[in-house]
Amino acid sequence: MSQRCFRFLRAIGFFLIFIVCTLNSSKGQVLFTHNDSAKSDFDSTVWLKYYKLSARDTVGFFPNNELYLLEGGASSKVDMRALGAVPYSDINQMLDGRATGISVMIPTAEQGKRNGALIRGYSNLLLNNGDVMTAQPTYLLNGVPILLDHPFAFDIQRFDNNRLGTENNLLSLINQQDIKSITVLKDFEATAKYGPLAAAGVVNIETYGPRSGSLQVDVNAHMSYSQAPDIQTVGGAYVRDFLNPFYEKYAGIQQLQNFPAYLADSARSEYYGPSNWDDLYFKDSWSDGIQAAISGGSRLANFRFSVGQTSYQGVRDATGFNRYTVNFGINIMPLHNLLITTYLSGATMGRKRNRFIRDRIVDEDYVLNLEAPPSPNSSYLSNYYFNLNQSIDNNRNNSINVLANVQYSFSNSIRVNSRMGINYIQNFRDLFIPSTVNDGNNFSSNFDGFNKAIVWDNSVNFDKIYKNRHHLTAALGMYTEWDKWDYKYGKAYKGKSDYIKIYQPGDDDNHESTSNNFRLTANAIDRIQSNLASLYGNFKYSYDSKYEVGVYLRRDGSSNIPAANRWLLSPTVSAAWVLSNEDWLKSAALSLLKLRASMGRVGKLLAYDYYKAGPIYDVEIGWNGNPNLSTYNAFPVLNGSYELGYVSRDIEWPYVDQLNVGADIGFLEDRLNISLDFYNKSFKNLLLKMPVMEEKGYTGVVKNGLQIDNKGVEITIDAKIIDQRHFAWQSTFGASSNKNKLGALPNHYREIIIGDRYFKVGQPVDAYWLLQNKGIYAEEGEVPVDPKTHQKLSYQGLPIHAGDPKWIDTNGDYVIDDHDRALKGSPSPDIFGSFSNRLRYKKISLEFLFKYSFGAELMDEAQASAFDFANRDGSDNLEGVKEINFWQVHKGNYGEIPLYNPWSTVNPYQVNQDLFLKDASFIKLKTVTLTYQFSPKALQKLAIKNLDVYVTAQNLWMWSPYKGGDPEAVSYFGYTNGYYNWSYPKTFTLGFNLKF
Repeated sequence: MSQRCFRFLRAIGFFLIFIVCTLNSSKGQVLFTHNDSAKSDFDSTVWLKYYKLSARDTVGFFPNNELYLLEGGASSKVDMRALGAVPYSDINQMLDGRATGISVMIPTAEQGKRNGALIRGYSNLLLNNGDVMTAQPTYLLNGVPILLDHPFAFDIQRFDNNRLGTENNLLSLINQQDIKSITVLKDFEATAKYGPLAAAGVVNIETYGPRSGSLQVDVNAHMSYSQAPDIQTVGGAYVRDFLNPFYEKYAGIQQLQNFPAYLADSARSEYYGPSNWDDLYFKDSWSDGIQAAISGGSRLANFRFSVGQTSYQGVRDATGFNRYTVNFGINIMPLHNLLITTYLSGATMGRKRNRFIRDRIVDEDYVLNLEAPPSPNSSYLSNYYFNLNQSIDNNRNNSINVLANVQYSFSNSIRVNSRMGINYIQNFRDLFIPSTVNDGNNFSSNFDGFNKAIVWDNSVNFDKIYKNRHHLTAALGMYTEWDKWDYKYGKAYKGKSDYIKIYQPGDDDNHESTSNNFRLTANAIDRIQSNLASLYGNFKYSYDSKYEVGVYLRRDGSSNIPAANRWLLSPTVSAAWVLSNEDWLKSAALSLLKLRASMGRVGKLLAYDYYKAGPIYDVEIGWNGNPNLSTYNAFPVLNGSYELGYVSRDIEWPYVDQLNVGADIGFLEDRLNISLDFYNKSFKNLLLKMPVMEEKGYTGVVKNGLQIDNKGVEITIDAKIIDQRHFAWQSTFGASSNKNKLGALPNHYREIIIGDRYFKVGQPVDAYWLLQNKGIYAEEGEVPVDPKTHQKLSYQGLPIHAGDPKWIDTNGDYVIDDHDRALKGSPSPDIFGSFSNRLRYKKISLEFLFKYSFGAELMDEAQASAFDFANRDGSDNLEGVKEINFWQVHKGNYGEIPLYNPWSTVNPYQVNQDLFLKDASFIKLKTVTLTYQFSPKALQKLAIKNLDVYVTAQNLWMWSPYKGGDPEAVSYFGYTNGYYNWSYPKTFTLGFNLKF
C-alpha cells in the first residue's frame, strides 16, 4: 500500500513538473506567491505598490498564500537557520529548547515513538495517557490540522501504557528539510482565527512553497553516528549481595524459603556466569537522510517538487524507523486576478519497536510467567533473541496532505478566498509473538485504522490604507471541519503452530475472522467522528502605524455537544500602541517600543462524540465478537455503561479565557530586541467524572465545572553583540515560567481523590500526593503510642514496628493514612528555557544551544522498584516485570535509602513518599554546530549557487543534582520508570546543503 501510494504521488509530481516547465517561458502579469527565498524572489516594493501599503508596513502570508499584515500577539518563531544543520525526527524535537512558552515532554528517546508538548500549562487533568493525548496543541501543516491519534483505543485496553496500533509519532511524517517555518502561537490575538483548535495553543508549520525564476535544485544530505550508552553490567552475585542485608536483618523462615529461585543456586551459569548481555542489546548506530527539491517557473505558473528519505537507527534493541516523503506545490494564475494554489504531500513511515516484556504483556493483555528475568549471559540470551526474532512487528503509517486554495481579487482591496484541505493518515500494525518466548502460547494481532480531517474555509477580505495613515482590514467567513478516527482490531491466541503468523479481524459479514488457525480470537471495531461549523468576522484598524485595535468574533458549533448547547460565541479584542513612533519618544537608541494586549475566549472541543447523546448504553463484546450474556434472564441486552460513567444530558461547551499583556522592545537599530509577555489562561467548564453512590452502579457521573488556571511570564532576548563584516556574534536567551492551580470542581466540591491523586481547589493540579518520610524506627520503643488508647502508631490500621518508616502523622491521630499525605513537589519547573549563541568568522560559523530547567521534581520510581523487591518479585502484574536491562548498575545514591523491612505489611518502599522525590533541575548542552560556507566565486565555475558543509554534535554534556539518569527522561506524570525512559545518545552528524 505504502509503495503504491509513494509511486502514485511521484508520478503526479513529475507530470505536473512537465506542465509547469512548458509554461516557464511565458510572460505576463506579476504573480504574487509564497516564495522560498525572501532575498532572491520576494520583492516587497512590488507588494507595497500593488496593495498600496506604506513602507513601514510588514507583509506576510497565510498558509493559503493570502496576503496579510503581520499580526501582533504572543508567538515564538523557531530559528530555522539553526535547525538546518541539526537532524531531528519530529516537530517536538525541533521545538525543544527553541521556543518559549512550550514544554516538550519526551518520556523516551526511542526514535519515532509518540511524545507530547504543552503550551502555557495544563489544559486538563493528566490522569492517564489518554488525557495526555487530548492536552496536545493543534499542529497545522500549511493551515490544515494534523489529526493526531485519538485516545479512544484505550477504552478496550487493560493497561494504560502504549496505545493500540503503531504508537508512532505522526509528527515524524513531515520531512524537516521541507519546513520553511515553525511558529508557536500562544495568545488569542495570534490564534483566535483558529477557534476551538487554539484552546491548547497552536504550532503552525509552513513548508516551502513554489517560487518563480529559473529552475533551482536543492540537495540536503546528512549522516549521523550515535554512541551506545556506557553502562556497567551485573550478574546474579551483584543482585544477591544487594538483597542479602535485608534477608540477614529481617527475613524469617518463610522469607528465606521464598528467596528468588534464579538467585538461590550460585552454580547456575545463566545468572552467575559472565554478564555480557549489553553486546546483544546495545550498539553504536548510523542514521542518514537525503532530500532533493526542484523549483522554478514563470510569474504566471511556478512550482516546487521534492522527495526525501530518512533512516534512523536506534542504539538499543534494533530500534529505529525509515521515512519516505514527496511534496509538490504549484501556483497558477490563469486570469488577471485569479490565483490557484495547490499543495500535495505524501509520506510513509515504518518503525522498529523495542521488544520489552512489559509492552508484550500490554499488547497481549496476558501476564507472562515473571518468576525469572532473561539471562544476562550472552550465550543464553542469544537463544532467547533467536526465538524472539521469529516474531513479526510491522508498524507503518501512510499520510496524504492536500491543500487547494483559490483566491480572486475584485480590486486591490477586496479579495475572496476559498480553501480546502485534507489530512489523511493510515495506521497499520501486524504483530506476532511465537510460543517459544510466550509461555507456550503464540499470539497474533492486527490493527488497521485511519485519521482523517477535512477543512473548508471561505472568506471575503477587505484591506485598504487611506491617506497613508488609516489602515483597515476586515474579513467575514465560514469554516467547516470534519474529523474522523476509525480502527479495526483483532487479536488471537493459541495458534496451531508458529508458522501461521497473520491474523486479520473479520469484516461486517464475517465477525469470526478470516483464519481458523487460532483457538481464541477477539475483534473490535470502533470509530469517533467530530464535526465543527463556524462563522467568523474580523476587524482591525490602525492609525499612523502607532495605534491598533482589533475585534474577532466567532460562533462555533460542535457535533460533540448536545443540541441545546451546541453553539458558542467566542470574542477576542486586542490593542497595541507603538510608542517608538511617537514624536516625543523617538530616539537613536530606541528603535522599537510596542505595548500590546489581548483578551478573549475560545471553546475547547470535547474529545468524544458520545457526550452529545446523554446516558450511554452498550453491549459488552466477548470472544469471537459475540455479546457477553447479560444478567436479564440470560439474554444479551443493552446495559448502562457503568465503567465509563453516567453522562448527563446537559453537557455544555468547555472554554478558555485568556488575558495577555506584552511588550516588544528594540534598541540600537534592533541590535537588541526584547519580547516580554504576561498571561492568565483559565480552562473553564471542563468535564470530570465525579463520584456517586455505589448503589447506582456507575463509577461516576460526567459533569461540567472543572477549572484549571495557568499564570505565567515569558521573555526572549535577542542581541547582535558584534555585527561586523568578518565577525559577528548573536546571542538569544529565552525563559518561561508557568504556575497552575485548580480553580474549581464540579458540584462546588473543594477537593477530590481520583486513584492515587488528590486535587484541592487552590492547589497545583500536577502536585504529587506523598507521605512525608523522616527516617526509620530502629527500635520498637521508638514507635509512638497513643496515650488515650495505648495503641501504637499504625498505617491504615496495620501496626508499625521497628524497621518501618517514620512517616509524619500530620493530624496527630496516631494513624498514618491518606489524611497524612501532603501535596508536595511538581514535575513543572519554576523556570525553563534556553540560551543559544551563533558566532561567525568570515565563512565559518559556530552555533551552540544550552537548555535549562530549574525547580521541577520527579518521583524516582526506578529506585523505589529496586528496594520494593519483596512485593514486586514474581508478582502477577506489570510491577513484576524484569527486562534484560535489569542486569545493570542503576545510577543514583542508593546508600541514602534506609534499610527498611521490605516484608512489612505497611509497604515501606511505596513510591508515593517524599523519600523518592528528587530535584530534576538541569542544564544541558543540546547542540554544537560548526558550518563552513564555500565562497560563491569558487562555486561559480561549477554552476553552484551555494554549498554549506556542517558538523553537529548533540547531547554532549549535562549538569543535574539528580544522579539517577536524565531528569528529562520521565513519564508524562513525572515518574521515572528506569530502563523504560531512555535519554538521547551522543550523536555526531556530518552533512551538507547544496543549491544549484
